[in-house]
Amino acid sequence: MFVLNEKLKTPLYTQLYEQIRTQILSGHLSPGTKIPSSRKLSNDLHISRTTVEMAYQQLYSEGYIYAKSRIGYYIEALDLNSVSTPLESAVIPTEVMQPTNIQGKYDLRYGKLDPGLIPFSHWQRLINKCIREEKDNLTDYGAPNGNIGLRKEIARYLHDYRGVKCSVEQIILTSGTQHSLTLACQLLKEKTDSIAVEDPGFFGAHSVFANAGFTILPIPLNHHGLAVKVLAATKAGAVYVTPSHQFPTGRIMPITRRLRLVAWARTNNTFIIEDDYSSHLRYNVKPIQSLQSLASDKVIYMGSFSKALLPSLRTAYVVLPEQLIKSSRTLLSGIPSSVPHIIQRSLEFFMQEGHWERHLRKMTRQLKKRHDMLMGILKAEFKDHICISGMNAGVHLLVELDCLASEQELIAAAGRKGVQIRSSGNLWMNQSDEGKVHVLLGFSAISPELISKAVQALHNAWLPYLCDKPL
Repeated sequence: MFVLNEKLKTPLYTQLYEQIRTQILSGHLSPGTKIPSSRKLSNDLHISRTTVEMAYQQLYSEGYIYAKSRIGYYIEALDLNSVSTPLESAVIPTEVMQPTNIQGKYDLRYGKLDPGLIPFSHWQRLINKCIREEKDNLTDYGAPNGNIGLRKEIARYLHDYRGVKCSVEQIILTSGTQHSLTLACQLLKEKTDSIAVEDPGFFGAHSVFANAGFTILPIPLNHHGLAVKVLAATKAGAVYVTPSHQFPTGRIMPITRRLRLVAWARTNNTFIIEDDYSSHLRYNVKPIQSLQSLASDKVIYMGSFSKALLPSLRTAYVVLPEQLIKSSRTLLSGIPSSVPHIIQRSLEFFMQEGHWERHLRKMTRQLKKRHDMLMGILKAEFKDHICISGMNAGVHLLVELDCLASEQELIAAAGRKGVQIRSSGNLWMNQSDEGKVHVLLGFSAISPELISKAVQALHNAWLPYLCDKPL
């Protein structure tokens, strides 16, 4: 039985969520147990049905419960042995503290995934199923835009979770985000010779645009993301943005700014390239719908399975506005899909059987724990000597230090203490913060038990470089 107190400042749905979560983690609610319907529980507790639904949605988004269509919610099977408080997780077992190989002891590389998070057993079974059932298709080339079954699954997922409005014909499978960007460049080349980008932003996108011969126009950010007023003063024929979790700062573009950006695209008869790279993974904040859902005719939408499933799958997708479909067919005519059929079909099975959504809930729960721990311990160790951004989504934190060293020098110093960090490249095209150094810290490859020791090693490595005056 749940007891809610209306006199507390904590909202009722939060109280309900926390009590159900506690019972799940304590084992009082067993895996597979059906929880009461929102109608029944609202009647039992004399609260609104909306309050119950909000609590259930939060539990569902974090992976504590799962849904059966038209039946209700059930308790997810959790590895309760791995659940601990942040203080308990900071206690490092003796055998972990004394690794035999000092190099690479702590993995904070951006984009790297912990193998323990990947459902390899399901994936192996589906690969074998594909080999058994798809022998004829495996001996032929695939359609240029990809397997129709997988595109249907992607269309369904994007509609349900990101509000994307599209038909199967608008989706093209690619071998990664940079391949998606290359395709966008080929479709836009006849319309413009310049593309605006966020500054700071994804260096890989800058490279693709430059290699395609576009003039790159860096647009600064403010608190709400890309400065649309600055964009409007340029002659950019297109703009590349990451509105749901700006890379690398993590800023979320609010609806007012999104509407201004859409208005700019309509006024100038051009396109927005929306990279929704971290939409799968969100922590401590509610997900917001895609920019594409506001202007499906003006947005080239793209995403991938790299951050949340496996980078080595090399599987991504582009959703084109309908007016670009004909051009894309001409462009891809006679060119087989760059994603192997065995990967496409296995991924289709993976989504059809519900593994993708269950995997996302598990990943979100596990990565939220690492995200929160890393951020908290960084603040405790470095105090006012660092500023942290990039929070609440994706697989990285952006750390800004006031120090007398370059990014490469900090990465090298960390490596000497056994901490692996991957260079972020040139995030800023117009760097204005003299004396400020930025480092991307990934948290998707390191186990929670090692985070405290990793940050301690970082502090020891970077302490000689820190300026006496904190940020």
